[in-house]
Amino acid sequence: MGAGFTLLIPYEQLLLLVMALFMFVGAMRGWYREFISTIVLVALAAILIEPDLATPIIRYVAGFLRILLAFVRSGFSLDLSKLAKVASDLELPFDANNPYMFLILVLVGFVILSYSTTGSSKVTALSHILGGLMGLLNGFLAVSLFKEYVLGYFQKSSPGLWAAGPPSAISIAVQGVPQDGLLGGSAGTVVFILLGLMVAVPLIGIATGRPIGKR
Repeated sequence: MGAGFTLLIPYEQLLLLVMALFMFVGAMRGWYREFISTIVLVALAAILIEPDLATPIIRYVAGFLRILLAFVRSGFSLDLSKLAKVASDLELPFDANNPYMFLILVLVGFVILSYSTTGSSKVTALSHILGGLMGLLNGFLAVSLFKEYVLGYFQKSSPGLWAAGPPSAISIAVQGVPQDGLLGGSAGTVVFILLGLMVAVPLIGIATGRPIGKR
């Protein structure tokens, strides 16, 4: 097996691609839903400027997760001294001193939940246009916030490396890339199972007298 190679994606191209996707979804959703997304993204941007705004929330969430994980790792023990010891040994990816990983998770989770729904068919043409423009803004905010959160996380977690200068590139390595084509290995099995289910579901609907698309 040969060595890996690096796929370089310029930040500007990634930004434009995400903005285009957000514009398309924003036009489908309409301006009202996009405006709600804008408010949340602006609030996350405010936390970027003033991280202390999120400190109480992050401290509470980190403490709750620490207690929950300690309870699980201790074998669901109710011994407080044992729980305290296990909790003190736990290392979380975020805390009040380095909240950026928490903010990354919040940002990604919000984007997935927010843009997994589309608007109704009653949205006017003007609302579609305004929603697309706001989607462009939201795409820019989402990518920019993600970049700043990642840089802030590494700045806090690796101050020695950061002192040498901010990184000009961020790499994500994907291991175990299959070499046997589109339908090779487990991918072919998954595709055939999905195709079988896509055929079976309409047949079940017809057999039960409830065809797909009808109530």
